[in-house]
Amino acid sequence: MDNLYQRLDLNLLRVFDVLMHHRNVTRTAEQLSLSQSTVSHALARLRQALDDPLFVMTRKEMRPTQRARALAAPVRQALALLEQGVRQSAMFDPAASSRTFRLAVPSSIEHGVVPQLVELLHHRAPGCRLAISELVHSDYEDSLARGELDLVVGFAGAGHLSARLLSQAWFDNPMVCLSARGSGLAAVLTPAELVAWSHVSTSTWGHNQTLVEQWLKEKGLARHIAVWVPSFEALPKLLATGRYLAVVPELIARDFCHYYPLQSHALDEPLYSTYVLAQHPLTEFDPALIWFRQLLGEVGEGRR
Repeated sequence: MDNLYQRLDLNLLRVFDVLMHHRNVTRTAEQLSLSQSTVSHALARLRQALDDPLFVMTRKEMRPTQRARALAAPVRQALALLEQGVRQSAMFDPAASSRTFRLAVPSSIEHGVVPQLVELLHHRAPGCRLAISELVHSDYEDSLARGELDLVVGFAGAGHLSARLLSQAWFDNPMVCLSARGSGLAAVLTPAELVAWSHVSTSTWGHNQTLVEQWLKEKGLARHIAVWVPSFEALPKLLATGRYLAVVPELIARDFCHYYPLQSHALDEPLYSTYVLAQHPLTEFDPALIWFRQLLGEVGEGRR
């Protein structure tokens, strides 16, 4: 064990890290642009150096041993710190960069903010790309640490993001009610007027809808939900029937009222959804993400 570090090199640790993620030699080789034999040889060297099989083949995958599980987090952290150091050594030039920024966002941000963000990137960093995935029930610590995502847009007060992530408020957006044009409803609605109608509940994540439910519950009221849908896509046609209302973020209502025969109603008491930006501490000083967060800050300021 005295010369263990001499028997390990960076390439072996990179193979271990990717193999720990994929649990498959073929996919590991593809990600690292190596041959399967090279990955197998690297694994053999690791097994010899650490005196442990590390991965045991089963019917479905290569399962890590207890020793491999114990090594996984320290190896990932070490590689991420090294990557961060390399990135910090070079300044980020948005005009010349071809970086892909990867975000997980709720559907309201995808619909109401992402198009604007794409336009900003097009003008300021034309070679950069944006990869958006849907926000799911995850604490996101692992995917951010692995670099599978750069940032996550979550909800303040939802308690779904790991406490070890760096999170800060992005912007607040008021909740408003949508109805069919000609519904006869007032411009400002009371909770009692809201619950007099059946509602459509949107999004698979559902935090904004939970916010509304809790607000009404505090007043001793509850909505009747007639339809649950996983996104905002079907909402205009459902509301156009004149049978339902939907309480949504204002950034959604603004677009829908512009393109569809719908109208927006304020709530008689302010109710806000607060979006937060979260990233892993390992990428806090990444020059590209510092620049990108500034860009997101501009977008957020425009929503205040």
